[in-house]
Amino acid sequence: MLLHFSHFEKETRRLEGDDYRMKLRYDCEDETVLLIRVLSFGSLVEVLAPAAFHQQLRARLDRQRDLG
Repeated sequence: MLLHFSHFEKETRRLEGDDYRMKLRYDCEDETVLLIRVLSFGSLVEVLAPAAFHQQLRARLDRQRDLG
């Protein structure tokens, strides 16, 4: 998974078992690309912050659900 985010500046910390916490730093210009990459992992990834990014993910998921 880390390979998908390799060009972003990041901090990664192992939690328990197979769980990790990753902080990414990105330019606003890269946000759409980042949204798509995060969505590609489905339920394997949980976005904790920032709230605006989380809301964009939720909106995209809601739109996809409404299309189906």
